[in-house]
Amino acid sequence: MTETPARSRLGAFVNLLFGYDGRIGRLYFLLGFLAFVGIIGFLSGIAEDVTAGTGDIGRYVAFAFIVGTGVWMHSAVVIKRLHDRDKGAGWYLVYGAAPFGFFILAIYFWTVRAIEIASLLFVLSFGGLIWAIVELGFLRGTRGPNRFGSKY
Repeated sequence: MTETPARSRLGAFVNLLFGYDGRIGRLYFLLGFLAFVGIIGFLSGIAEDVTAGTGDIGRYVAFAFIVGTGVWMHSAVVIKRLHDRDKGAGWYLVYGAAPFGFFILAIYFWTVRAIEIASLLFVLSFGGLIWAIVELGFLRGTRGPNRFGSKY
């Protein structure tokens, strides 16, 4: 049995976090999500030191970079997991963006004292999050190859 070269493992890791092709199972989804959280945490932790002395513009650039990188990694991992469930990338709007969007809207309506609307949006947000966790994290993907290829 031959050892996988380090360059190949690094390429697979980068593809896991930034590539949109193919599909991944539950374990790689979990590992990709943990890597996403760790990288965003690390970038957020060093952002203040890196932008010291740059004023507000440096903070805005760092914020945009961190959010952009986070959205890219999150969408890549979720879309590949959706491919394993034989769903197209458009479903990312339902599984990845909608729960977060409902949560942001709920906070807005809460601040303007529209409590009934905010409460409904909070329920939709948490319900969508639980649905996404179950669908992506616990349910088995398609057995064998599907229209998105084979698992890796």
